[in-house]
Amino acid sequence: QIEGEKIFINTGSTTVIPDIRGLKESKYIHTSTTLMDLEQLPEKLVIIGAGYIGLEFASMYSAFGSEVTVVDAAEKLLPREDEEIADRVKTILEGKGIKFLLKGKIEEIFDKNEKGYVKVSGEEVEADAILVAIGRKPNTEGLNLEAAGVKTDEKGAVTVDETLQTSIDNIWAMGDVKGGLQFTYISLDDFRIIRDNVYGNGNRTVNDRNVIPYSVFINPPLSRVGMTESEAVSKGYEVKTGRLEAMAIPKAKIEGQTDGLLKTVIDAKTDKILGCTLLCNTSHEMINVVAAVMKAEQKYTFLKDMIFTHPTMSEALNDLFGSVK
Repeated sequence: QIEGEKIFINTGSTTVIPDIRGLKESKYIHTSTTLMDLEQLPEKLVIIGAGYIGLEFASMYSAFGSEVTVVDAAEKLLPREDEEIADRVKTILEGKGIKFLLKGKIEEIFDKNEKGYVKVSGEEVEADAILVAIGRKPNTEGLNLEAAGVKTDEKGAVTVDETLQTSIDNIWAMGDVKGGLQFTYISLDDFRIIRDNVYGNGNRTVNDRNVIPYSVFINPPLSRVGMTESEAVSKGYEVKTGRLEAMAIPKAKIEGQTDGLLKTVIDAKTDKILGCTLLCNTSHEMINVVAAVMKAEQKYTFLKDMIFTHPTMSEALNDLFGSVK
């Protein structure tokens, strides 16, 4: 037995392994961790799952020179993103040679002639490596949390309150193990919340996190904060929108990275930014500027009239928010 005055559960998450016939027997199966341990580049890579992790690896390994096929049961790519942006992502990645088998039903995985094979809707797809990327789950198996009275939800995530304390006094959970958004910076902020509540003034809670940007590191990167247009409309907002092609950005032309599309959604009544999606080079930096303006509850005209250095990708925010109508 190990005991302590304060206990912090921070065991992260682990890859979800689907129940597919032959998967556990194949020697060509990899997770996002083991794939990067390979010393030889797979000539043919099959990725099971077209989520954010799957697309990042597809973009990466395609650039390395692998022939990449992505299989997913969904009808459309990135269904939670703006539809036009998702379609553009698919077009760009297909232009890089990535093949998508959407609405694909995986029937079996098997090894033959020193290769792995994924049988998708009757078609056998050959692979030197097969990446399982359908998601991750909280890593709580084997912790025997019930012995300490620590509650978990139906997905195995540790249940916490707004200060990240578990169902037991003096036991906290942080990071992926508590469920929710699985980003490094969320884990870092979890630490700040716990530090403030254990050693500080106790002012910080998860309710402070009302503006959270994220990025998907494909090429070009996809970054978003807030709602898409369809989400805003479904919540009853009257909206205005702005749109800008990446090829219209001077810095994008200089760097030879003109693929992409930028979109924003504005509350027509207050002129506050409801959301922004950036599919362009260095969008992972630009989105933080938009998030800061949203956090400060400034109107979109703040960015429309902001003075940016030139030539930079960030100055495109002038044109994006200047296009709002």
